Amino acid sequence: MNNEKKREVKVINVPKRKKPLATPSYIIRIAMIVCFVICILLLSSPFLSAKLYITKDLEITSSVSEAYREVATQEEVDNAEKELQNALNSLEKIEKTESSQAEVEENTVGLSSANYKWSYKVSQGVDASSLAELIDKARNTNKREYTSESVSVLNKSILNAQKTLCASVLLEQSVLQMAMGGAIGESVGNVKSLGSAISHSLFSFILGGVPLVCFITLCFDKSRHIKHIVCMIGAVACLVIIFAVLYPYVGTGAVVSIIMYIIICVLNLAGVYAKQQEDYIIKHPEKEPEFTEKHPQFVKALINYKAFVKYAEEPEIKHKKKKKK
Repeated sequence: MNNEKKREVKVINVPKRKKPLATPSYIIRIAMIVCFVICILLLSSPFLSAKLYITKDLEITSSVSEAYREVATQEEVDNAEKELQNALNSLEKIEKTESSQAEVEENTVGLSSANYKWSYKVSQGVDASSLAELIDKARNTNKREYTSESVSVLNKSILNAQKTLCASVLLEQSVLQMAMGGAIGESVGNVKSLGSAISHSLFSFILGGVPLVCFITLCFDKSRHIKHIVCMIGAVACLVIIFAVLYPYVGTGAVVSIIMYIIICVLNLAGVYAKQQEDYIIKHPEKEPEFTEKHPQFVKALINYKAFVKYAEEPEIKHKKKKKK
């Protein structure tokens, strides 16, 4: 029989790599990142919401008290339909020029980028379905193909038909829609109080850019206080814009964003306090017993420092001393 040599197998226990403990400042930073992600996702939801009405003088208003509320008879509905149909038939085509096309686009782009829902009020027994369909047809007409005079007559007829039906419209815009197409107030120049409340689309870029900048700052800045300064300024700036520019025409997205930015401000202050306490215990390790008894959550920072930072720095110090010798 052949003598088989037994191979000796040495088992080396490789210690598992330790993970740093989740300190309060780390948990708060992750919570703030989640909050800013929610704020970014809310940019596609309605930030601006306004209900508009037709006045007796064929103007547009956001005030309910100024809205035209006299319910029309069947004869008045039929007359409004005939007037609108005549205005449609009287449209005069023109050659497309760059100047006229740009002018019409400037006046309609804000409204085209918004979501709107019309509602009409008529008395019982009055049939206004054909007039409502005609209004939709007239409103969707490509007005860039016709002369400004004929389009002006058509717009007046549309407003008169909508006044006859006691029309109201709910306009909603997200921050992304405002950034791409302008605010509602820019497209409807004669809206009372709304036109002065809605500023330039620059504010929409701020509302969209600030949470993104804060999110990136929180992702890359893990140990400094700069992230707290950036996030506090950003959150306060967004709150000021929402209240100063959009209020009282705030939509669902704006309301939820207000709540999120308030939460971010509270978390930010808590993060500043947590970071200060953690830095203090790292600089004063002799107070570890006291902190362990009163604030054990902050001692995690000292444990992480001893396990990962301190021992990583010691070999470098020893190596430098050998070089000097």
